[in-house]
Amino acid sequence: MKKKVIAALMCAVLVLGMTACGSSSGSSEGSSAKKESSGDGYKIGFTDNYNGNSYHQSMEKHMQKVTDELKKSGDISELTIAEANQDAATQISQIEDFVMQGYDLIVLDPCSTSSLNSAVQEACDAGIPVLVINDGPIDYENDLVYQLSFDFTELAYTLTKEVCDQIGGNGNIIELRGTAGTTCDTQMHDGVLKALKEYPDVKIVSEIYTDWTGSKAQSELNSVLPTLDKVDGLVTQGGDAYAAVQAFKSAGYTELPAIAGDNRGSFLSWWAKDAPEGYKTISGASNPWCAGMAMYIAVDILNGEDVANNMDCPFGYVKADDVAEYADMGEDEVASISYDWDTIKSDIEPGK
Repeated sequence: MKKKVIAALMCAVLVLGMTACGSSSGSSEGSSAKKESSGDGYKIGFTDNYNGNSYHQSMEKHMQKVTDELKKSGDISELTIAEANQDAATQISQIEDFVMQGYDLIVLDPCSTSSLNSAVQEACDAGIPVLVINDGPIDYENDLVYQLSFDFTELAYTLTKEVCDQIGGNGNIIELRGTAGTTCDTQMHDGVLKALKEYPDVKIVSEIYTDWTGSKAQSELNSVLPTLDKVDGLVTQGGDAYAAVQAFKSAGYTELPAIAGDNRGSFLSWWAKDAPEGYKTISGASNPWCAGMAMYIAVDILNGEDVANNMDCPFGYVKADDVAEYADMGEDEVASISYDWDTIKSDIEPGK
């Protein structure tokens, strides 16, 4: 699989990508949405639920970069990006505007899983496919609705398994959670529990809600660590992995636990340059390049190619053998992985 690593700016507060949780549902394959373009390429509209943080800004940057490439090849003639500022009424209006203006396909990063259903139905009734990305899936099924979703349960499962393997399948771990009551926190916690079923000798000795922020994580860990016996590992939902490193150092740990990383530059740069020699773990997070991927998928949908209605968007993972590539990342950057079009066709578009 051909991949290219990109450093994409991202704020440390993870309100952004953690709303990108979800596992898709509905029919497994879409009917043909083939359209005849004007000969100058397709018109695509993108309504982003928010662009007030660098994760969403990175998404839009990646989308525009791929669009520029597809304009040169004649596949796309126009991309219009609108931001809804987390307001469902605004996003409904944007979808309706794209329908009225005759756009060929609408890419949607939804601010709600259900509030946009009537507008999405309006687009489908007009024969306009809707491709839902990042913060989906939405609770609406239609042959013209395609959903490219992150499976955060699987992310947490993968990270937790790696931590359990690194500690020999036996020991105590801390789980850093996000914001209580959110879908994303629930999904990632489910992934942790799923992994621990395979490691009965690994126990969670503390669950700490950090709201995906490093400052809160470090403060809470500074209070909790002195009350615990030896901690062997830590899993996190993101935004606070390097804060965990700092907290363990402050608590006097000379041998650091296995800490699952979050693809932030702060953690990856530390791992590459300052971690103990031979320190092994895994780092993973949602991938803002999903918006770039969406443009390739949009063209394939409009060309009538076989694209599943429900697709998993791959996360970006960094392992010990690759971490040196990230040594010079800025602390507020995130590792972003791009995929070539052929790989998207073969590995993503067939769906689950």
